[in-house]
Amino acid sequence: MGSLVERLRECGHLLQVALDFTDLRDAVRVGSLTSLGPAVILEAGTPLIKSEGMRSVDILRSLPGEHLVMADTKTADVGGLEAKLAFEHGADAMSVLAASSEETIKEAVREAESAGKDVYVDLIGFTELDSWLKKAKGAGAHVAVIHIGIDVQRALGITAAQATDIVRRAKEVFGGPVAVAGGIKPSDVSALAAAGADIIIIGSAITKSSDPAAAAKAALDGLRPRCQ
Repeated sequence: MGSLVERLRECGHLLQVALDFTDLRDAVRVGSLTSLGPAVILEAGTPLIKSEGMRSVDILRSLPGEHLVMADTKTADVGGLEAKLAFEHGADAMSVLAASSEETIKEAVREAESAGKDVYVDLIGFTELDSWLKKAKGAGAHVAVIHIGIDVQRALGITAAQATDIVRRAKEVFGGPVAVAGGIKPSDVSALAAAGADIIIIGSAITKSSDPAAAAKAALDGLRPRCQ
């Protein structure tokens, strides 16, 4: 268990702002507008890491505030190496795909635990919810992420906000912290938290808002963490 899960225990719930930009300047601009208190995680999104590299994690870490930083690497292999890179650049957590091998998750977890950090297992594209959650749990993952991908949202009109039953089941099977991502709006936060989500991940509803600070505040107000 690392610093992020410890913070979650202190705060009860956390808001993760997914900075899925390809230009670091945009990520810094929006990230800086967010109230970077202890209940906020700034996510270096996968597109940002692919475009700007791990320096994006360094920069988000350097922003003033009490926030945490998560590197959404979506690792599929060499879990230990990619975890080490993320943590060396200041990430409090990184992500491994649930579709990867159990050994890949274990390697990332071993690196995380030696560094006092955490590993998310991202269930994007899951086909067997229970078996994937059990694999994540068995490998020692610290957070399970119920994730409805953008392509699925666009094609089927489904968002994570409609997944309260899935969140409840994930909480039951995984037994540890559950995050949820995919088209979530600030108005959805309360229902998802009530269903058992510990970390609410919001991207475009904050990052593409005309007032990102107000959108983040509305999400935090719905989440009502103990440590704002």
